[in-house]
Amino acid sequence: MRLTHSRKLVLDIFQNDNALLCAEDINKKLSGEAIDLSTIYRTLEYFTNKDILGKSTIDKVTYYYLKEGDHHHYMICTDCLVRLPIECEIDKMLHKNIKQYKFKVTSHDLTIYGYCTDCAKNHKEHRKSHG
Repeated sequence: MRLTHSRKLVLDIFQNDNALLCAEDINKKLSGEAIDLSTIYRTLEYFTNKDILGKSTIDKVTYYYLKEGDHHHYMICTDCLVRLPIECEIDKMLHKNIKQYKFKVTSHDLTIYGYCTDCAKNHKEHRKSHG
């Protein structure tokens, strides 16, 4: 993997900030650098293709996150964007079918969207006050 100056800048942001970030978020964090938005998008796709970043789309915005070690699935709060890891049981559930069809799984993805505890409580209180 060739780590250009732009790629290093973007990767450093993810290594220092364990959050979901969209290209515009990264652009703001790099406001003092000579890197344009199209380069950021290409860099994000490069890291996604290299399996260094994962991505999720919420309300038509694509957010990226640093993949950490083992394979994970997530629950993501659509209010505060907190990302909560969940255990992966899909391979175990599908093992019989995978074996039967001699299917070689290269990857799979599962993300559950909703509200974390704090945002669910705030969302419920907001509905009561406007309902």
